[in-house]
Amino acid sequence: MKLITTHETADFDALASCVALRKLYPGAEIGIGGGVAPNVHQYLALHGNRFRTERCRDVDLSDVDLLIVTDVRRRSRLHHIEEVLERATRTPRSVRIVVWDHHPSAPDDLQSDEEHVQPVGAVTTLVVEELAARSADIDREEATLFSLGIHEDTGSLAYSRTSSRDATALAWLLGHGARPGLLQRFLRPPLDVVERSLLISIVDGIEEVPAFGTRIGVSAQEIEEAPAELARVTTEAFRMIPHDALFCVYRLPNGKMHIIGRSQSDAVTVGGVLGELGGGGHSGAGSAVVREGSLADVVTRLHTAIEKTCRHPEVVRDLMSSPVRTVTPRMPLRELAHSLHEWGHAGAPVMEAGKLVGMISRRDIERAKRDGRDSLTVASCMAHPVHTIAPDTPLSEALKQMKAHNIGRLPVLEGARIVGILSREDVLAYLYEE
Repeated sequence: MKLITTHETADFDALASCVALRKLYPGAEIGIGGGVAPNVHQYLALHGNRFRTERCRDVDLSDVDLLIVTDVRRRSRLHHIEEVLERATRTPRSVRIVVWDHHPSAPDDLQSDEEHVQPVGAVTTLVVEELAARSADIDREEATLFSLGIHEDTGSLAYSRTSSRDATALAWLLGHGARPGLLQRFLRPPLDVVERSLLISIVDGIEEVPAFGTRIGVSAQEIEEAPAELARVTTEAFRMIPHDALFCVYRLPNGKMHIIGRSQSDAVTVGGVLGELGGGGHSGAGSAVVREGSLADVVTRLHTAIEKTCRHPEVVRDLMSSPVRTVTPRMPLRELAHSLHEWGHAGAPVMEAGKLVGMISRRDIERAKRDGRDSLTVASCMAHPVHTIAPDTPLSEALKQMKAHNIGRLPVLEGARIVGILSREDVLAYLYEE
């Protein structure tokens, strides 16, 4: 018997990859353990007859001789097929194990006979690539389901782990009849009253992790009535805030604590953080369940895991240019235009008696020339007062200042002394390199 399975509480990437794999392994059954995510449940209420799944507890696992595992390879997340895995350990030739996954490796990964593991945004992408290579025939319902899997796990191609291969797979699916209009119906159904109330509490309760500032937020919630879609509410809260990452700790009425994380930065790997608390996931999303300790204790453990796992935010000092070429207020504009061209700079700080008194840009000089004022000095058109920044300020704060004041460069001051300058070009180079 051939069995395709995935992690418990299967999401759309898990379900879609299971269904897609059945086209590669004809005759295989799809076995689910621990249910499916609420939005997947709603989808299967309409499509269950077309894309049939079985509970693993209702399957004769003793007959399984080919096990295909998708969207997971950690044994600790596969309790529902422990019987098969134990048999494979005792008698390796009795079960052939094939893994399809896109998550980073972990110490408890399965020992498999065949692996298809690549760092793409969604594991469905890997299976769709294989279907495309084989010129497989898929219909519009299959193409739409596979698209749901890729869209959900890549945030519709917006998450940092998204690859060009995910976009190519989606294009192939569109060419095979995927219905984009149906995606939001299942990916983002409206929040109910309980979910909306919790969403407000999450946003109001966010506290920043001190060492990381606005990069990472944590919200701890005591829940009297747990909504079905904790993960979706967390995602909606993350969309509303300016942070690079959000971790929500929920203490449920039964005393268990669920931790759900979301991130859009490679510097904050959710799966790595939550792995420290017994959970897992990938760089952009993950979860963990803690059964012991108080809410405050778990938040403390989470802070420790963040400190241990995440890269500290870059600060202005890391990117600023130094030393800085400066000019005086009395310098003629024509001379400055020539100097800026030679230096390859778009502007310069204006210093007098050791103090920063203004900023002058190439655009200011061009405007003065159009107005017939290019025979004047720098003092005639320099900008002042000047927005400045300290060298140890997080880069995220520098970005905020640039956007808020629509400026292309920030002089970096240590006391009254200019020690560097941060330009828009520096920031763009950093963002695109990251």
